[in-house]
Order: sequence, then structure tokens, then C-alpha cells
Amino acid sequence: MKISHKESILKSIIWRLLGVLVLALVTFAFTGSLIVTTLITFLHHFVFIFVYYLHERLWIKIGDRITGRKRTILRTFFYEIILGHGILGLITWLLTGNWTQVTLITIVYIENKLWIYVLYDWLWDKVKRIKNKELRKWINIAELNQI
Repeated sequence: MKISHKESILKSIIWRLLGVLVLALVTFAFTGSLIVTTLITFLHHFVFIFVYYLHERLWIKIGDRITGRKRTILRTFFYEIILGHGILGLITWLLTGNWTQVTLITIVYIENKLWIYVLYDWLWDKVKRIKNKELRKWINIAELNQI
């Protein structure tokens, strides 16, 4: 399914907003500091606006070579496990210097985001299919009106 650059950007922004909420709640639960929570959340999501866009474009280039459940699992693993743990862990460690907080924040945040990511990706595909189906229906109606 083709996704335009504009749709990738929109999908990235919506995903970031969900992530901001989840990360802020998790970080505050483990640090109890509004300042540290704000810094970690802001830095992580600022960096990940670009990371997610590049991630989306990479998977568009991969195209239909990997499909179905295998595609969803690989996308999730690469994005959340590899990129998520690494970048969030580094940011958290740089701001707290506390390995316990790094571990707790990254594990709780990333593991919850795994199921959220799969659900988000599935919902986005459903909306895209519905949108395409409605567009085709309107094109068919327009063609019938020309007869």
C-alpha cells in the first residue's frame, strides 16, 4: 500500500503525541521529578520525530518483500526494541546518571509501546483501506453519473 510523504509525516506526528503521553507518565512514575520528566520526554520525542519518519520511509522502500505478520513483528522489533531502548536509554542515562531509572523507564515504556505500536499500525492500515474504499466508491458514482 502506497503511503505519501505527507501521510508519513501525519502518522509520525500522531505517533509522537501518543508517545509523549505514555513516556511522561512512565518517567514521572519512576523519577518523581517534573523537570527530569519534561527533559527526557521532550528530547526523546524530538529525536524520534525524525527517527520514525526515516523508519516509515525505510519500510516503504522494503515494500511487499516482507508482508503480513512477519512485517509487523520486524517493524515493531526494529523500531521499539532496537531504536527505542538504545536512544531512550542513552537520553535517560545522560539526564539521570542512574542505571536503575534507565532500566525501569526504558523497559516499562518500550514494552508497553510494543502492543500500542502493533495496535496503532493495524488501525492506521484499517483507516487507509476504508479511505481508499470510500474514494473508489465515489469514483464509481461519478462514472455512473456520466453515463
